[in-house]
Amino acid sequence: MLKFFYMISVGIFYGLALIVTGLYGFLESGGASITALIPAFLGAPIFLLSLASLNQKFLKIAMHINVVIALAGCGATAKDTISMLLGKESENQLAMYSKSITCILSLIFIVISIKYFINSRKLKAIQ
Repeated sequence: MLKFFYMISVGIFYGLALIVTGLYGFLESGGASITALIPAFLGAPIFLLSLASLNQKFLKIAMHINVVIALAGCGATAKDTISMLLGKESENQLAMYSKSITCILSLIFIVISIKYFINSRKLKAIQ
């Protein structure tokens, strides 16, 4: 179980980071737009699935679903993140930052997950 705890804790942290990003954007905008909560809507199931992964029978499916959610989050926010990195101005800077944080966190989670899945397969092949 200890070897799985690393990926579970990464999922919990990623989910919480998205929830905080969404809540911060929503509160900072004065609660004007429900769309500011989109990162939180992505983070909540990731957080819950990561907690469910503490039960080893849910580990594999929950972590794979988390990666699919992360792919959706990254894909949906990639265009605006690239625009921001290229220095293009936006009329809503808060939304731009929120999308960029979501995209970057999602990309990091995807990379960590893929590395973990590959290493797990290699370890399984050795045993």
